[in-house]
Amino acid sequence: MPNTLPRILIQPLKPAVIAGITQKLPVLIRVQAPAAAPTESKARKPYHLALVIDRSGSMSGAPLIEAIRCTRHIIEQLEPTDMASLVIFDDRVQTLVAAQPVGDRQALHLALSRVHGGGSTNLYGGWKAGADGLLPAAGQAALTRVILLSDGNANVGEITDATAMATLCAHAAERGVTTSTYGLGSHFNEDLMVEMAKRGGGNHYYGDSASDLFEPFSAEFDFISALCARQVRLSLAAAPQVRIRLLNDYPQRSDTPFPVVHLPDIAFGAEAWALAELELPLALAFDGAGPLLQVAVTASTPEGEPATFADATLTLPAVSMAVWETVPEDALVVTRQSELAAGKLLEQARAAAEYGDWNTVERLLSEARRRFAEQPWVIEVLESMAELAGLMDTARFRKEALYSSRKMSSRISAAEEGSYQGPDTESASASFLRRKTSQGKAQFGKPEDEKE
Repeated sequence: MPNTLPRILIQPLKPAVIAGITQKLPVLIRVQAPAAAPTESKARKPYHLALVIDRSGSMSGAPLIEAIRCTRHIIEQLEPTDMASLVIFDDRVQTLVAAQPVGDRQALHLALSRVHGGGSTNLYGGWKAGADGLLPAAGQAALTRVILLSDGNANVGEITDATAMATLCAHAAERGVTTSTYGLGSHFNEDLMVEMAKRGGGNHYYGDSASDLFEPFSAEFDFISALCARQVRLSLAAAPQVRIRLLNDYPQRSDTPFPVVHLPDIAFGAEAWALAELELPLALAFDGAGPLLQVAVTASTPEGEPATFADATLTLPAVSMAVWETVPEDALVVTRQSELAAGKLLEQARAAAEYGDWNTVERLLSEARRRFAEQPWVIEVLESMAELAGLMDTARFRKEALYSSRKMSSRISAAEEGSYQGPDTESASASFLRRKTSQGKAQFGKPEDEKE
């Protein structure tokens, strides 16, 4: 039955530990939002968005036309009371519309009609102008976010270093302004764009071509519209002498007594998840495991109120090896393990592709297909990667490998997610929950009202 309250679920690989030996126990932690938004009509706080578009020379023509069309789509979804700004950049940065209520949208549409291609790429300057315009009123919004689109590298401006820019995105997120990034084509710096979004508390997408942009833009706004909990923080406390190792690549705080993990925002009907490995000492396993792990979550609603999650505790019995071997593994834990492991193999394949070592790429992908033969979505992703490897296009392979790896390790999933049945079945899911087999390609078509 669908859940009606926020909750935390803890699922071990097996519901027991082996008595008398040291061991490592995989544990899946699921942080779930309620199944649907409240039915009663309730005025939401406004969204504050900065739409930041790269208009450098390489964006001229179809890429810029499609970027403007996607931006128009977002503008049309906003309420008159929402706030929006429009920033464009090449080597210069221009704020065409300062942050203001959307109203009848005419000011934004008029400004978009005057955007044309330009010169180099001052990516930091564009992002900063968008973020600075949102910071003064960040606390008044349900969500305050920079939506940044670029097809190039940060090659001019005050800051071009990727680490410095990602750090500034993290600082802005701490002050209430998050960042989502959209990369276009094969020339943008995917490491920079992914890290900006990761540290900036937003989402990261890319389109292989201009026509592939609409799908992620639509998914982003659908997600924002269904937002249930933001600033989600996961706290993990283990029994004495039990060590915790987080397997996902989520940002963590290291200045606290217990691990605090920054999870993605969560939409209604969805969950964020983390896979941890508990290292159990001999004495604990011998005497009986008892309470092993306590999990707490803090978060806020879009209205800025605390989102309440009851703490969850994992307690397991200790059984003999013979009994333990008869206990079946949890299928969802196995699936999440497979996704993380496949993502790691894609990272290795990406590193090999950078050196032009396509033999190693082929070997890694073949190994992954053997290991994860029982995971249909993972297999389809790997088949897509194998097709790209056959083209020996390093830039495209690097991007798809990075974005697919990140999706496998940090995706928001449906709270009641079923087994993968193929793209046709996924098309019935909310756009932000769909399991795509190629992150840079549109797979589900455009809504009827958006088709030409």
